[in-house]
Amino acid sequence: MDQFFDRERELEWLEGLYRRPGAQLVVVYGRRRIGKTELLRRFAAGKRAVYFYCERMSVREPG
Repeated sequence: MDQFFDRERELEWLEGLYRRPGAQLVVVYGRRRIGKTELLRRFAAGKRAVYFYCERMSVREPG
């Protein structure tokens, strides 16, 4: 993603959580194609962090 606009507030919020003692779990969700993944990649650059991607899918019944 070449463009990354107006995410300073979100990055600052994530940095604040990162500085807290102990582990933190942050769930980020929202519309597609608005930069969630890029936000998390930029935040985690150079840090000890885990990024886990989940995709919502329906479950097929056997049979």
